[in-house]
Amino acid sequence: MLIEQLFSSGVMTMGPSKADPARQVGVFRPEAVAHLPALRAAEIEKFRWIVGDWNYENRVPATQCNPPYTDTGSSRFGICENNSWICAIAPGGKEIRQITFDPFSRQWIYVLTQGSYGMLRSPQGWANDRIVFAGLMTMLGIDCQWRMTWTRQSGDAFAFVNEELGPDGSWSYIDEWQFTRK
Repeated sequence: MLIEQLFSSGVMTMGPSKADPARQVGVFRPEAVAHLPALRAAEIEKFRWIVGDWNYENRVPATQCNPPYTDTGSSRFGICENNSWICAIAPGGKEIRQITFDPFSRQWIYVLTQGSYGMLRSPQGWANDRIVFAGLMTMLGIDCQWRMTWTRQSGDAFAFVNEELGPDGSWSYIDEWQFTRK
């Protein structure tokens, strides 16, 4: 079980409560977690190229219910939350957390929390300018297994492809987003 694993692995031990030092509670062992902020910071640096303003094209293929179409717009990305998150920056300046690195599991995490909801993971991380996130997504009320494959094409261009896991176990193309730096 979770708590037993945390104690048996040495990540946690008993120690004084922050709220009441006379009470013993589970606390992180400083020597077990001291390296984690540096590990996260080093991994976040792998995404620093995304900071800035971007134009995008969202290409959607035809289905039985719609013709193919391309939507266009712009996005802005930054690094926020004490250099621990990649954030989309809304037109009013609000930072929306989207991507982080979990140093405990050594996985990249992609989250959506507005309109579409999901937490996708990438245990493999970056390899050859590519990272793949996958997991359960609720996209506008529809639950599905989702995969996003990001490819950094240059310092001024990147793309990601969205796919859905079909009933037969194969991935089906949903759409593609192409970004170019402004």
